[in-house]
Amino acid sequence: MQLSNEIISASADAVKNGGQHLFWSENINESLEISIGQFGQTTPVLAQESDAGLELISGHARLEVMKRLSNPVLVRVVTDASPLDKGLLYLADNTHKEIDDGMRLAALNYFAPLTDSSYLRQTILPMIGIKSKSKNAKLLMRWLDLPNNWQHHMQAGRIPMAAGDVLLKMDKADRDAIEPLFDSFSWSRSNAVNMLTWLFEAGKMQGKTVAQVMADSGITATLGQGLSPKDAIARLTAVAKETRYPHLNSLQASFDKAARDITTGTSWRMVQPNNFETGGTELTVSVKNVEQLEKATRELETIGSSPQWKTIWSLGEQND
Repeated sequence: MQLSNEIISASADAVKNGGQHLFWSENINESLEISIGQFGQTTPVLAQESDAGLELISGHARLEVMKRLSNPVLVRVVTDASPLDKGLLYLADNTHKEIDDGMRLAALNYFAPLTDSSYLRQTILPMIGIKSKSKNAKLLMRWLDLPNNWQHHMQAGRIPMAAGDVLLKMDKADRDAIEPLFDSFSWSRSNAVNMLTWLFEAGKMQGKTVAQVMADSGITATLGQGLSPKDAIARLTAVAKETRYPHLNSLQASFDKAARDITTGTSWRMVQPNNFETGGTELTVSVKNVEQLEKATRELETIGSSPQWKTIWSLGEQND
């Protein structure tokens, strides 16, 4: 491959704009269109001469804007570029882009058939902002083993990269069962990983498929209730956690009742901080002046004499 120092002017319509190496081609940024309209094209596109004419290697947005303006385009010519070279040049010419995990996966999908996993790790991953020996490198590489429909969900921002490990533990039937969870909602990292882990582990514990777990717990029905994304995700994750940890849910209900009995009528609030690993609890109060502090102190004496503390202490023992 050779990247010429010569810049030529060509008809924008004469440059073929397409190819799998343009893996981050996107809608035209309005600010780019305004900039080119005011100052012209300040950076040439990269294109290769071929029997069919000039073939774009990088500069999709710039080329499209010049077409709209019916202006010729400035081209820096590349010769003898292989498919691997095209992808590398495209990456090098787009280092200014802010990229997400979905875009990183799109890049890996382009390079994967052209080279080996070692080259992907050592050369491509650093070019897309991932350290070759990092945890994220391992996570992203594993996404190449997932079906295209799941890669599409990740690229669309509906499921985070961190969920890949759980998806790979599931068989196709289980993945098909949970896919409706991601058809309409975009999940945070923690919610997605927790949701999938709880469903998968509940299925293993109960000897059921994930589809059966979802149906029996009411998750499948919840998906059809037309809830807002925020409400739906909150409800779905709560049900999944209850399904995975039924005993923990029972402990929480007992704790909540005892906590209400202890703190009702006071300014104190009580929470269980560690999933009942111990029988401990946290008491908090908010005060703004000395009078409120004195009142809270008196309330604390009353709280300390409640018989419900025996219930609080016993809950940790039940979870041993």
